Amino acid sequence: MRKDDLDRIEKWAATSLRTAFALLLTLILCGPAVAQSTTFHANGAFAFAFGCSESQTSFDCIQVFVATGSAKGQTTTFMFYDHTVSDVNTGAFLQDTFGFGTIPNSAFQVHALTDSLNVDTSTLSPDVFSNGCFTSDPNTTCNFSGGVVTGTWNVIPHLDTFHSSGASSEISPNTISITNGTSDSQAALANVNVLGAALANVTGQVGKQINTVISVQKRH
Repeated sequence: MRKDDLDRIEKWAATSLRTAFALLLTLILCGPAVAQSTTFHANGAFAFAFGCSESQTSFDCIQVFVATGSAKGQTTTFMFYDHTVSDVNTGAFLQDTFGFGTIPNSAFQVHALTDSLNVDTSTLSPDVFSNGCFTSDPNTTCNFSGGVVTGTWNVIPHLDTFHSSGASSEISPNTISITNGTSDSQAALANVNVLGAALANVTGQVGKQINTVISVQKRH
């Protein structure tokens, strides 16, 4: 790896998970009142990826967050995904596809240097996982049913572990996410796919969250 690439990765990693979440604040749109919410207590491994790509017609931003925790003495796994599309020329919002809730524990595998995710949210009960979609383009079909979300995270060697503590919030077109707690993490090369939309070779994060409360609210 070239030295300038390594410097860039180290500078990014130092921003921590909370700063990475804050990048999505550029997508803030006014929306109606909150209609649904869920709260998850994370206390274990997590993985996170976020990135944007540009085509001739659109600007796509994708994020995936998955974490382990417990409820009533049982291990549980929480996931949040979001795929936002805007017009590359005007910046106008076009579509937001998202989902959040608990997933099978087997869907998120954690190893020493590699984490992986594979889940089909369309098969999950709406009592435990919520899929949603909104579009401002009448010519676009919105997917309200969810689908397959996958990801792999490979730890980038020779980078420090980072520690963060406190509260952060993220507002996207259809969700509000609030995180309050402590995390220890390190940079990882991430590849994720959300309902067929791919995000390749971005610098994500893997690590552990400690006594962290995650609240996600629907805005419609």
